Amino acid sequence: MARSALHAVCSRKALSDAWEYIRKNSTPRSRDTVGVDGVSISSFERDKHAQLVLMSRELGSGIYCFHSLKPYFIPKANKGYRLISVPAVRDRIVQRALVDFLSGKYHEKLANEISYGFVKSRTVKDAALRACKLRDVNPWVFKTDITSFFDRVDRSLLAQRIRDVVRESSLHDLLISAINCEVDDSVRSANTRIKKMGIHKGRGVRQGMPLSPLFSNFLLLEFDREVLSKRVPAVRYADDLIFFSRSRAGCLDIFNHCRDELGKMSLSIPDISENSKSVIYAPHEPVEFLGLELTAVSAGQPVVLRLSNAQMETIRDELLKLASIPELVSRKITLKNFGQQLSAKQEGYLGAYEACSNHSDLQALLSKLEDEVLRRVYKNGLGIDLTKLTAAARAFLGLR
Repeated sequence: MARSALHAVCSRKALSDAWEYIRKNSTPRSRDTVGVDGVSISSFERDKHAQLVLMSRELGSGIYCFHSLKPYFIPKANKGYRLISVPAVRDRIVQRALVDFLSGKYHEKLANEISYGFVKSRTVKDAALRACKLRDVNPWVFKTDITSFFDRVDRSLLAQRIRDVVRESSLHDLLISAINCEVDDSVRSANTRIKKMGIHKGRGVRQGMPLSPLFSNFLLLEFDREVLSKRVPAVRYADDLIFFSRSRAGCLDIFNHCRDELGKMSLSIPDISENSKSVIYAPHEPVEFLGLELTAVSAGQPVVLRLSNAQMETIRDELLKLASIPELVSRKITLKNFGQQLSAKQEGYLGAYEACSNHSDLQALLSKLEDEVLRRVYKNGLGIDLTKLTAAARAFLGLR
């Protein structure tokens, strides 16, 4: 059985499926991003058949090695930067194949009553709807997240958890090798910057690897079991945690219990204080969770989901990026498919947030933004004087 697991992961079909997933889920801009080996998705595609055959042979013979990770610094909304560590394309494919195998094989273990993040067939909407139901019965809420979770993971503990949970021992070396992947430190300025962010070699799991979210669920399995054994109503989405109680005192008990259990793994949550990520909410207070608000419209009414103002602003900013000709060109969007891409973006948002009680507000916002995007493209990008257009011309261009 152990041998067949490795053969399943390194089969041509498994690697081809993983490659197709990565290719389809990449943005046009990211397809030209290279890993430390200088290979991009676009360049890999030109020789994909030969590359996949070679990778399959290396994996099957046990000589496959992961490259170091290429660092990219992404601005955060609240200042500062987040480090995204990008694997080589071939490593992304192998890790994706491992994710596909393990998420299917261990779905029952991972899809417990608490865990919703990066679990097969579970979505953000599922997590939020579950949280609504729990708050209907337990109106007090304690919300927190694990401090710098991915950067502080104890690798030896995670490796042991992999050995204990994953029965297919032929995959252990490959998985532990992925755990130990480090960022390429050949560029001194990037290395200095990474250290200032509190990220150190030998500790943590680098964000940006396909396996990292799955690793988080394996590591926190025991934490989930402990919470379930105490019958604490909760939802966990990776390192975001939300708990429900019938009193403030109950929330404080949960905070202490949560801190103690995570402390056993050398992890922590922030103290409850002003401007902290650890917050206790009274029954009448709306709670933001995963970009959505859990709130009762009035006392005695069921808790409903609402799209938060912050998430509305995020959607606005994302859609307005399509009003820039250089941005459109970078995404390989032309006038021929511009309308289709704009509509697809809107339909994606409407589908993702269909369960929200303020869905009609989102529809109105998207309609307004569509008109704004078109106006900016025509006026600023193409230099069209919109004031001189006839009613028929405006209708042809999709303007109100």
